[in-house]
Amino acid sequence: MAITPKQKAVFDYIKNYIDENNFSPTFEEIAYHFGYRSKGTVYKHIKALKLKGLLRQEWNRVRSISLTSIRKKTASLLPVKGEWNNKGLNWFKAPFSYIGIPPEIAHNNNSYIILINTHALQDKHILVGDALVVQPNASQHIAGFIIVDQRKQTVLREPAWKRYPSQIIGQISGVVRKY
Repeated sequence: MAITPKQKAVFDYIKNYIDENNFSPTFEEIAYHFGYRSKGTVYKHIKALKLKGLLRQEWNRVRSISLTSIRKKTASLLPVKGEWNNKGLNWFKAPFSYIGIPPEIAHNNNSYIILINTHALQDKHILVGDALVVQPNASQHIAGFIIVDQRKQTVLREPAWKRYPSQIIGQISGVVRKY
């Protein structure tokens, strides 16, 4: 996460302004402070800082810039919602048990775990005892296998976005293996 000197200056100004005033500066105030003629320049710096995860901003609201808290590298607890065995995918009923996984694997709070209890996925390098981390909403922007419900049979396949999107159960964002 490289940050340019100008972005660092804008970030520091916003941080100090919030510390002193308990609310964020407007784009006009930031532009005036740095001598920018256009709010567009401020917008570009704010957008870059948001993409780097340093700032948050509510859309179309004045003084809505806030600093993001630095996330600690702790395990995410995800529910175990099913098991993939020789007969296919078996869904569990609530209440679910939870497994702690590294935070880099779970991309959002909707992720869940499917335990593997079959040798049928060895050709995909998924072994018995592995835990699949599944995103319920498949995305074209994430590479990885998708789980498809096909004629009462659950299969793991490469993404084919134009075919059968209603049959997609989820997309695998990671595999947790214990040694």
